Amino acid sequence: MDWIGKIFRFIFKSFLTTAFIIFVVGAGGLSAFLVFQNVLDVSDTVVPSVIGDELKVAQEKLYDAGLKIYISGEEFDERISQNRIISQNPANEVKVKKNREVFVVVSKGSKVITLTIPDLKNKELEEATALIEEFGLILGRITYTNHFSVPKDMVIAQTPEPGNIKINSKEINLLVSKGPY
Repeated sequence: MDWIGKIFRFIFKSFLTTAFIIFVVGAGGLSAFLVFQNVLDVSDTVVPSVIGDELKVAQEKLYDAGLKIYISGEEFDERISQNRIISQNPANEVKVKKNREVFVVVSKGSKVITLTIPDLKNKELEEATALIEEFGLILGRITYTNHFSVPKDMVIAQTPEPGNIKINSKEINLLVSKGPY
């Protein structure tokens, strides 16, 4: 009878070992299936527009859409203030896979320079133009108006005002007299 017990214990141990191996392999297979299903089946998302947004707001928008932000550069921009987005790639409303990077260019703001602006008031237009060029400036818009006391072709006013100023443009605009009415 002892040999029947040994056979029974052998069969029982073999059954338990086989069941344990099947359980471990099955659990591993199921885990692998679930992990790879999430890795290989990445869902799509739509890229939101972040142009003109502050950098932190853009980061939040992209994160909420399941995307990552990558600052690909910084540039001076006269129209877009500092730390705001100038451009993005891919563009807004494009459908992409989640976890993709959106490349953005961030504004450094306008390029401010210090200039010496000459006093052009009460100078003839021709002389004012020569002074503008001599100072390395650019003649901007010339507006003509009638004036009762300032003679024809004389500068009445200028923008910016004369002196040492910090500004983002070398352009000088003039208001010139057409003479009396």
